[in-house]
Amino acid sequence: MSGNSVFAGLAAPGALFRRRLHDYIAGERRNLSLVVDWVVALYIIIPFSLLGLRYYYGFWHGEIPAVFEHMPLAVLGLLPLLTALASRPILLLEPADAVFLRQRPGWLRGVLGRASTGFVVFQFGKSVLIFLLLLPFLREGYELPWESLAVLYLMIWTLHAVIGMLTHFVGVFRKEWLKRWAFILGTVAASVLFIWAMANGTAISGLVTVLFGAVAGILTHKRSMLSHHFEESTAVDLAARLRFTALLLSQSMDKPRLPKQKVRLQRRSGPLLPSFMGKWQTRQVADAALKSALRERGYARMYLQFSSVSLAATIVGPLWVGWIVVPLMLLLFSMWLRGLWLQFAEHAFPPVATMDRVLLDSACGPAVGLQMLPIAFALSACLGVKMFAAWWGAVALGLPGAAVGMLLAYMLAAFWQKKEGAA
Repeated sequence: MSGNSVFAGLAAPGALFRRRLHDYIAGERRNLSLVVDWVVALYIIIPFSLLGLRYYYGFWHGEIPAVFEHMPLAVLGLLPLLTALASRPILLLEPADAVFLRQRPGWLRGVLGRASTGFVVFQFGKSVLIFLLLLPFLREGYELPWESLAVLYLMIWTLHAVIGMLTHFVGVFRKEWLKRWAFILGTVAASVLFIWAMANGTAISGLVTVLFGAVAGILTHKRSMLSHHFEESTAVDLAARLRFTALLLSQSMDKPRLPKQKVRLQRRSGPLLPSFMGKWQTRQVADAALKSALRERGYARMYLQFSSVSLAATIVGPLWVGWIVVPLMLLLFSMWLRGLWLQFAEHAFPPVATMDRVLLDSACGPAVGLQMLPIAFALSACLGVKMFAAWWGAVALGLPGAAVGMLLAYMLAAFWQKKEGAA
């Protein structure tokens, strides 16, 4: 049977590409519906979106934070650079194509060519969103003319295209040492060149834009014409398509963990809490909870992420927003720490050991409160500096804020204790 008769009943390459693109978008929509329901939209997405729009409106009307007055323009380039490094082309390849589409090279090139073009078009839209976020800072803060802004946008777009293709080829040629390192060095060079161009004016940015566009065009054409390395291309494409799904699974499933070989934090079992924070039995249980949290993998990363987001929201926004953000963030943070405490209380003690519930409840406040102290002091100190416009505002408001954070931990512990006792 000839090849033409085998493929006679199948659709054209364009229809095959559209069907695969529709299936991919439908799958991502189903994944998104797993994490975004009406409750999440009503209590998280909509309020923070309205708050972001209020910020954006203020940036266009003279409310740009003073910290941006002396900040180099190249610092703003970190945002598009980070989003470009996270870009990956979706080629819509399937493992079964090794049997079917490779018999028709024209079909395979048709799917790859359309997918590569779709990647460049998608980066165009993503670059528009990123550029709109930076536009009030570029226009109102740095007072760049519209011609320079147009060149800067084109450079951001071509940056996303070229770095996305370079990182893709790093995976495709992962078994070939020289080519793989050539693409890695190309990614680093493109990143450095982009930051350097942003700091050196419109003319340099225009030249870099032309260079990025030419390299992106060459790589896109090479990708659509690449006939070997099919298995590597399929593996890289599958990993790119499943990134969102992998993120969802990583948050909802426990990964198997290897036994710890070395403890870096709290290697010695010395006391952490001072003697005035309760009886020695209470302090022992609270110490055990604190050391368990510090030694837990991912605790420090989550703590730093939550702290950085809270500090950024407090620093960037106006003062009245800080008075809303700081209490809200402290409340959310205390609830997260309360969840860690419940996990410790339920799993730290063997079933044969009977732990006094009153002792556990009394140890919750000191354990959570001590973890609240650093972030409560940092947020309150930042708010104090903004309110008094002086460094002593950090002490004037930071110390009372730290005390309020610890008091909040004790109040929540008493509230949940009363609620669980009534249940």
